[in-house]
Amino acid sequence: PHYSANALLPRSSIEAMRLSLTLFALQLLLGSSALRLSSAPSSRRTALLSQAAAAAAASTAFAHAAWAEPPPAEAVRGHLSELKALLADKENFVTALSDGAPYKLPAQIPFTTFQKLEKTSDPEFMEAAIDYAEAYRGVKDLVKLARLTKQTVAVSTKEPGKPRKETQVSYGDVPDSGLATAKEYAERAADEILGASVALDAAVKYMGTAK
Repeated sequence: PHYSANALLPRSSIEAMRLSLTLFALQLLLGSSALRLSSAPSSRRTALLSQAAAAAAASTAFAHAAWAEPPPAEAVRGHLSELKALLADKENFVTALSDGAPYKLPAQIPFTTFQKLEKTSDPEFMEAAIDYAEAYRGVKDLVKLARLTKQTVAVSTKEPGKPRKETQVSYGDVPDSGLATAKEYAERAADEILGASVALDAAVKYMGTAK
């Protein structure tokens, strides 16, 4: 299973809406013959240009709104919702990593986002933000280790009197690799997700609004 709680619209949806707005503008231009013949040419031209400009402006405004970053407080609350959804999907998360299947984590909140909220938040806010950052960094590190155990590597062996033999195995199955199992890393990552969620929940309680 794949998980992504990205609130922004997919690029394909935005391009489709842009195309619709462009077609709308073209329809306005092609429909110019329906204007009253008694109207002066300059008046008809002005009306058409105004309508086309309005459609183009709407397309530009929509694209800007779709790609604009959410306000800092909204970004923090949105990410907290993503973490809670991830915890609710813990079983699939652990299974996916254990099997080497792809599983997309929510993007970590940049520390600059917390800094924008610091001046208007309670003193405990940044402490909770630091706890979140450390826990989520642990999540990402453990997920990388879980994926590392599933990477295929070549192992070369040589027995006396026999030609050297090379086999392809998962890194986690290499003798003395020093790695734990993918499932162990996945379960530890789930524990860190819980820690990150608790810390971020505390941060939200202490959070103000960026000015």
